[in-house]
Parts: sequence; structure tokens; C-alpha cells
Amino acid sequence: MDTSLTESMKKLASIALIAVALVPAVVVAQAKDLTGNWNAKFTMTAPDGRSQTITFTFHFTQKGKELTGTIGPTPERQWEVEKGIVAGPKVTFQVQQPEGPTLRTFTLTHAKDRLQGTQKLERNGQTAEVTVDAERAK
Repeated sequence: MDTSLTESMKKLASIALIAVALVPAVVVAQAKDLTGNWNAKFTMTAPDGRSQTITFTFHFTQKGKELTGTIGPTPERQWEVEKGIVAGPKVTFQVQQPEGPTLRTFTLTHAKDRLQGTQKLERNGQTAEVTVDAERAK
């Protein structure tokens, strides 16, 4: 076998081993515990381009892949997190507002201590989508 071909194969094998060794580190970084408080901004943009942003707080507890807790606009108005699942960087959960028929379904991605994605609002057969950007409270 050609010496240069053998050297190339050795280099390729070394690179492959390093890449495989780094995969668990990436998975661990993505699966960071979300337990704690998060400050979130919900932004809705109307068809005419006007947008409105409101703030919410998430209070999460994560045990394995299960996510529980509350969210709300004020300490007095908090709603229970239901069906919360953390699967790597993907975070999903629902919130049913007790004072109204609004169901909030969240689909977020966790990266660099931020949760970003969307919230789908469903009420009386109508839906709307809101952009969510949350950062861990300091």
C-alpha cells in the first residue's frame, strides 16, 4: 500500500475518533437542566406590521425529560405547565389559562441559556402565533 495513502487513512481515522469523542459533550451541553426562573418576552406582530411585546416569567422544575412549573405575567397570575417535555434542545409544554378558554402550546429550543421559539394560542376555534424569547433570570 502507498505510504501517502496509509498516512491519509491514519489522519482520517484520527479525525473521525475526535469527532465521535466530541458528540457526547455536545449532547450533554444541549441537555442542560432548565430548573429555575426565566424572563420571557412574547411578541405578536399584526398583519399591518405593528407589534406588541409583553413579559412573562417561567418558573421551571426539570426532572429528567419532564418539565413542570408555572408561567405568568405577574407573581399573582401564574398558570400550571402541563405536558412539559425536554428532549435535547427541544422544549415543549402547554398551559391552560383557568380564567379563560385559552390554550397556550409552546415549542422552544434551548441554546446558550436562552429559550426561543413560538407559542400557539388557541381560543374559541381561533389561533394566533407569538414569538417567544426567554433568558435565564440572573
